[in-house]
Amino acid sequence: MPRKAPPDYEQDLVDAGSREHYADAALYDYEYRRRRADIAFYREIARRRLAGPGRILELGAGSGRITIPLARDGHRVVAIDQSPAMLARLRARTEALGTATRARIEPVAADLRTFRVPGRFPLVIAAFNVLEHLYTRVELDACLRRVALHLEPGGAFVFDVQLPDLAWLDRDPTRRWSKTRFTDPTTGRAMYYSTNHDYDPVSQIVLIRLYYDPVDPQAPGARAATRIVKLSQRKFFPAELEALIAHAGLRLVDRYGDFSFGPLEPTSESQVLVCERAPKPRRKRRS
Repeated sequence: MPRKAPPDYEQDLVDAGSREHYADAALYDYEYRRRRADIAFYREIARRRLAGPGRILELGAGSGRITIPLARDGHRVVAIDQSPAMLARLRARTEALGTATRARIEPVAADLRTFRVPGRFPLVIAAFNVLEHLYTRVELDACLRRVALHLEPGGAFVFDVQLPDLAWLDRDPTRRWSKTRFTDPTTGRAMYYSTNHDYDPVSQIVLIRLYYDPVDPQAPGARAATRIVKLSQRKFFPAELEALIAHAGLRLVDRYGDFSFGPLEPTSESQVLVCERAPKPRRKRRS
């Protein structure tokens, strides 16, 4: 049985896993270039909730995968992220847009737990498992309360996280999984991608290792090309998540199991939630 790592070492791994996957923005964009269903979903949510061009606050906007389509639809998007590499990529992509679309995007460097931007918004979104980088109840609560402060009356907070897959979480951490051949978009080198992970059921944090190995390990520079990138995620179970939302002063109004507005089911990969600010309880009058 493997020895349990010291707490400070585990925290270092979690911290590294919140950053390393986002350090190579070009590779990130390449890996998720075919992820389109959630883009269509958030565009549709904006259409339904705003009934025309409006203001959107996006948490964990990254390189603009969802930001830019929303701006092209006419919405003004304040795009928050903490990763310098992803924000640089977003700014570079924004500069390549037409003048009108470019003017509707405002990148902001900020922390999910402490962000503050001017005004309130009719729609706040956090796409593609962004909230899984909040690793404790305290961190999630801080973020949700920030969201509540930035919502207009009647405004909505819409986000998605993964539905925990116990069979996947319990996979053998010594094996490599999902081996895929690809071409690195920056170097042009033929590479293999694979993963494995460790899951702690107490903290509900999974520490994922992403392996990037040259297809030809004997080629010049192959040793330097091999990389292991860490990614850490906090898993949230449905009833737990609903309770955490309520504790932060929000209420759940809709919950889906995919990006086609289907129901949440045991086989769903994602939990997609629509929340609003909970009404303040009325004070009882003294008789």
